[in-house]
Amino acid sequence: MANLVNSYSLTDFQRHARTYIENINETHEPMLLTVNGKVQAVLVDPVTYQETEAKLEQARFIAAIRAGEQAIQEGRTRSAEEVFADLKAKYDF
Repeated sequence: MANLVNSYSLTDFQRHARTYIENINETHEPMLLTVNGKVQAVLVDPVTYQETEAKLEQARFIAAIRAGEQAIQEGRTRSAEEVFADLKAKYDF
């Protein structure tokens, strides 16, 4: 979770963008940007962003595997022959 201490107004960020971006890239800590005192955006460095995206993709992949395993356990499966026959009939190929 982002540290609320590391929050700045959008106006202040606009005035000192280069300094803030350098700081984000050095610390790898997210920065919260506020408008009228409410958080409206979160800024992260590219490395942290890519790591987060990779972790999210991995979590989605694991969830899909678990869903497939659950379907197998519940008997909600079909043979490849059935699937291909349905596709052939549906798309007439």
